[in-house]
Amino acid sequence: MNLINCQECGKVFASAGSKVCPDCRQSEEEKFELVKEYLWDHPNSTVPTVSEATGVKETMIIKFIKEDRLQSEGLDIEYSLKCKTCGREIESGVYCDSCRNKLINDFNSNPKEKEEEKVNEHEKMFLGDRFKRD
Repeated sequence: MNLINCQECGKVFASAGSKVCPDCRQSEEEKFELVKEYLWDHPNSTVPTVSEATGVKETMIIKFIKEDRLQSEGLDIEYSLKCKTCGREIESGVYCDSCRNKLINDFNSNPKEKEEEKVNEHEKMFLGDRFKRD
């Protein structure tokens, strides 16, 4: 069990992977519902308009988009979200589809196979060097 400070209020809590305490998480959920309801009735609104109408900070609305809970296609944002790896413009989340797929493939690949390939490469280089010396 990890004890960490909440990123929102600073309170110490037992984290199960979340960076905000249960109280702040509940508050975030309520704010998300407000934003979602507002966008349902007022599609293609700007972030400042949604923020002003709901009382939810602009940074929180952008956070919802980065968490892939809202998509920017129904929301007019003043800046574009960019893929963390390649910099390509994206509508939500942190990574574009191609970078996300590459990360998943890299994660799912077998590390033992890569180690064996490295060993074989080193053996070839070593033997090649020995033959050149003779």
